[in-house]
Amino acid sequence: MKSIYLLLTATGTWFSRFVGLFTKARYNHISLCLNDNIEEFYSFGRKIAWFPLVSGFVIERLDRGVFKVFSDTACLIYKLEINGDKYEKLKTAIDFIKENQDKYGFNLIGMIGVIFNKPIKRKNRFFCTQFVATMLSECSIHDFKKDMSLINPHDFHKIPGLIKLYEGRLSEFSNTRGKITDGKSDRAVWYNRNK
Repeated sequence: MKSIYLLLTATGTWFSRFVGLFTKARYNHISLCLNDNIEEFYSFGRKIAWFPLVSGFVIERLDRGVFKVFSDTACLIYKLEINGDKYEKLKTAIDFIKENQDKYGFNLIGMIGVIFNKPIKRKNRFFCTQFVATMLSECSIHDFKKDMSLINPHDFHKIPGLIKLYEGRLSEFSNTRGKITDGKSDRAVWYNRNK
């Protein structure tokens, strides 16, 4: 078995708060990580930390870019175990987009479709939830049973087999590695993979 990680975040930016008005979700951005070091994430979002309108496929890191600028970002990290074949298929799909990222853009118009529950599909255009859901669906990891262009943050919490690893400030994530919660508090949580 191999592990992948879903990172849901709330940066507190005006754009994130605006999206939250419609989704009613605590976290309105999602990224996907394929490595156990949980440092590099893939998504569709802003390419320039201070300017959300320049957006597309992004490789996000905890120590730079948007997450560094918005250091109070709240997050929830899930772990999901999948078989090796599905993992390799997912890695191949993401590698293809990485190598051809200039052909992909942000589906801002598609986000309007989510608001009105009307799918708006555009070739090679994604918003974050649409991208992650498409990757999971096309690699037979999870069937969302709805159009990928209508996926919202709530849909990811329903994936069977998710293990909650961490919830708290993203900037404190590395400081809490190795700590295990008693499950009785809302404090930052990190599940130690080595135990």
